Amino acid sequence: MRLALLCSALAPACLYANTLRLEVQGVSDALADNVRGFLSIQSLEDQDVRSESRLRYLHRQAEGEIRQALEPFGYYTPQIETELQRLDSGDWQARYRIDPGVPTRVSRVEIQLLGEAADDSAFQSLLATRPLRRGAILSHQDYERLKTQLQSLAAERGYYQSRFQQQRILVDPEAAEAEIDLVFDSGTRARVGEIRFAESPLDERLLRRYPRFAEGDYLDVTRLVDLQGALIDSDYFSDVEVRPLLDEMEEGVIPVQVNLTPRLRTLYSAGFGFGTDTGARMQLGMNRRYINSRGHKLDARLRFSEIRNDLSGSYMIPGRDPRFDLFGLRARYADENSDTIESSTLALGGVWQRQIGDWERVLSLDFEQEEFTFDQNTQTVKLLIPRAQLSRTLADNRFNTRAGQRISFSLAAANDALLSDVSFIQVSASGKRVDSFGERWRLLSRLEVGATLADEFDRLPASQRFYAGGDNSIRGYDYQTLGPKSAQGNVIGGRYLLVSSLEADYEFRPNWRLAGFIDAGNAFDGWSDPIKTSLGFGVRWQSPVGPIRVDLATPIQDSGVRIHFTLGPDL
Repeated sequence: MRLALLCSALAPACLYANTLRLEVQGVSDALADNVRGFLSIQSLEDQDVRSESRLRYLHRQAEGEIRQALEPFGYYTPQIETELQRLDSGDWQARYRIDPGVPTRVSRVEIQLLGEAADDSAFQSLLATRPLRRGAILSHQDYERLKTQLQSLAAERGYYQSRFQQQRILVDPEAAEAEIDLVFDSGTRARVGEIRFAESPLDERLLRRYPRFAEGDYLDVTRLVDLQGALIDSDYFSDVEVRPLLDEMEEGVIPVQVNLTPRLRTLYSAGFGFGTDTGARMQLGMNRRYINSRGHKLDARLRFSEIRNDLSGSYMIPGRDPRFDLFGLRARYADENSDTIESSTLALGGVWQRQIGDWERVLSLDFEQEEFTFDQNTQTVKLLIPRAQLSRTLADNRFNTRAGQRISFSLAAANDALLSDVSFIQVSASGKRVDSFGERWRLLSRLEVGATLADEFDRLPASQRFYAGGDNSIRGYDYQTLGPKSAQGNVIGGRYLLVSSLEADYEFRPNWRLAGFIDAGNAFDGWSDPIKTSLGFGVRWQSPVGPIRVDLATPIQDSGVRIHFTLGPDL
């Protein structure tokens, strides 16, 4: 009697422990996923069945829900078998076998554009690539996507009165055919009215050089977004809002409001670091984002290290196109005292920076006075140096690069007939690539070349000569310890430079990589001089501010082991 009562008491608990298994058969994965999304009974899958009556009710709804799930894919006449049974284990199994039948195909498509969009090439391009064509399987998803694209394009290009005059799909299930009718009336395209800039510390005449549109142009949202990005990139503003004032539209003309939140006028910065080339180092900086209402900028940097000290400043003025055009004055004092170079340089000049597509072009003219010492012989040389530099950096991620490249070219010259003590011409080029193979492997390649033509090379200042060795050169050798030597055995720099490197690294755990590399090259006075080669391996940690690298390298032709520590992006 007690046993019977115990079983009776546990019976509901046993019933509640029974779960539902759900199977959808006979259709592709995409269709099966959509069917499952429509099935109300799926909410009970792998759950305890607490109500058999609710389970059977949801099962009876399944056939209608399956038909609804198949219609968006063009299947209107499916054959459906439904089955719900109790297994010996006590669990429930719901099985739905589906034969989707013959898909409905589009027999006629009529898409008509009314209004000014009928002559808009952007709309013509959109319709030319539409998947809704005669003979195609009817897809409600494609139909709804096309409607959304038409509405989005209209909003983007300033058709703010657009609407659908007709939108319908006529389906004949027996014939498995469908007819589509879309009539889209864009109305007139809005034009830009008054461009209103909110009050800011900058002169409105400067701000009006940023838009790529003018009053009376057709309104295009992409141009508004472009203006917003350009003003943020200017570094004058922390927040920018560019929006058309739709509630003030009159006769198709819409004013554009530009709201501006200025950044802090002055940014102070300080940084500390260590590198095997420079030893411990520190940097102090001051960036005056705007000195006056005309947007002039002032930047000053003071850098200290065990080998090199540098004080530099620049005064930059926005050009006619302030997005990509800057010119100004710059000054620099540098003092270097390494195992190879002992020199001090004072420079003053002008610079013109311009962005041309992905390339940055820098033209400059600097008057430099450098005092340098080789073998206890000190010289002072004055040079007026015009320079031209062209560089480009492309990367999927500047701080954690999986694919990218950096290329730069430079040309510098001086002439003893033009305020210079020495005549020379110097050309140099460098490049670096990052390529990925699979999820974990990368290959980093690097090449740097340079050549100097000078009749009195022994009078050429130390900063204008080529050296090799160091963190970013041939890592088996210390900083700038490779190059032609004097009669006393001291490195005095060369006319030519050739340095190359190949490095492969493997991500053995998130943000950690092992690397192996080979570096080769030298600085020399003749191309027949020997090439120095080093091999090594290292560890990289992907920090929030870029890769931190520790390398161990050894030269092949010479003895010794060098440890290199660097911080900074790969490109």
